[in-house]
Amino acid sequence: MSNIRPRSRRPRVCFLTLVLTHYRVRFHELVREQLSRKGIEYDLVYSDPIGDGAHKGDTVELAWGHKVPVRSLRLFGQELYWQEALNFAAAADLTIVSQENKLLVNYVLQTRYWLTGRPRLAFFGHGKGHGAGAFGRSREAWKRFLATRVHWWFAYTPGVVDLLRSYGFPGERITVNNNTIDVDELAADLSSISLDDVAAFRRDHQLGEGPVCAFLGSIYPKKRISFLIEAAREIRRHIPNFELVIAGAGSALEKAKRAAAQDDFIKFLPPSFGRGKATLLRVSSALLVPGAVGLIAIDSFAAARPIVTCAAHDHGPEIDYLDDGTNAIVLPREASPKEYAAQVIRLLSDKELARHLSDGALQAARRYSIENMASNVVDGVQRALS
Repeated sequence: MSNIRPRSRRPRVCFLTLVLTHYRVRFHELVREQLSRKGIEYDLVYSDPIGDGAHKGDTVELAWGHKVPVRSLRLFGQELYWQEALNFAAAADLTIVSQENKLLVNYVLQTRYWLTGRPRLAFFGHGKGHGAGAFGRSREAWKRFLATRVHWWFAYTPGVVDLLRSYGFPGERITVNNNTIDVDELAADLSSISLDDVAAFRRDHQLGEGPVCAFLGSIYPKKRISFLIEAAREIRRHIPNFELVIAGAGSALEKAKRAAAQDDFIKFLPPSFGRGKATLLRVSSALLVPGAVGLIAIDSFAAARPIVTCAAHDHGPEIDYLDDGTNAIVLPREASPKEYAAQVIRLLSDKELARHLSDGALQAARRYSIENMASNVVDGVQRALS
């Protein structure tokens, strides 16, 4: 664990996150660089993955970041986490935290902010979760109450701003991030993939010459893997050479592994990053994500591979980026696996539709960049400090 440096006269910002995922590294590097040029120190504080997050396989370490111990405890069936990060927050003029009920340190920081006004506290996130049942509704009511008890908000998308304003939080203290990932790096990887690379990937993973669709990302219940597998089997009945690649890790990965063992047209791969991820995207005709859509939307745009999903309350805020019939296919929430499969079959069979959605995805990609996201946050930090 890194030691706190003596506090200087330069303003200091602490960004506290439970884990550091690979897709956030470039964002934090850019924020740190831009703040440094403006005379502002930046501490990134994170912990090793724990609990369900330990199975995702998408975390990394950063030499200049500060890794602190974390402990978990279970209360009323919920996993809660305590990070030993108070010293870092105490040394900051502004502390930014993820808005998550499960992070116990948030409650301490909010209480301290209410009582003393120090350090100034900001939430980074999407304003609400998606709890189910009576207990889930009570958690959301609690989250809504806490959402207005901070100094500043870094909102993922414009839709989150509307939500926060409906809670009564002042719009002039909200920064819109336009949440994204490093599409420049992915675009560079995609442009470097040759036809030989695609052929080699197909050969290495026993894929034939027929259409391939992919699922990439964390595998957990809200991703609806069972729904996806049932839909894939329906697609295969209509397109005999169709194949599905599921690449990821998470608490529900055994379902994907069992499906791959049972059906040879379903392939299971570990999480894909860098050129491996880019190659899989190049091989694929579409991304099949019937459940929660998050930052995979940005991958979809960068690769010009449309997502097929269903409208639901479990999506991340990035679902706002998907436009049915323009850059994606979004079925009604109640769509069955058979109805979902029918739309995938239509996409794979209609070249004009596929071209139209791919063009729409590329146009959407131009609206987002990690540089713009970092600049938005840096501007918000300056305003929050002032």
